[in-house]
Amino acid sequence: MEKKFQLGDVVVMIADGPKMAIEGYALNDDNTESDEYVSVVFYTGDSFKRDTFHQDLLLFIDEVEGA
Repeated sequence: MEKKFQLGDVVVMIADGPKMAIEGYALNDDNTESDEYVSVVFYTGDSFKRDTFHQDLLLFIDEVEGA
């Protein structure tokens, strides 16, 4: 699968989630970079959280705000 995000890209979840910043692609068990899962950072209103999502669940913020 083709990687579509880079460090610092601002994205949102397809289901109208918070704005998230891409940290990079997640690591596989063998410490190689995943081609599909990205690590993100987002603010929940009281703290910052980190999580990992499949890249197909995320959209560039420009795609959403321009629609």
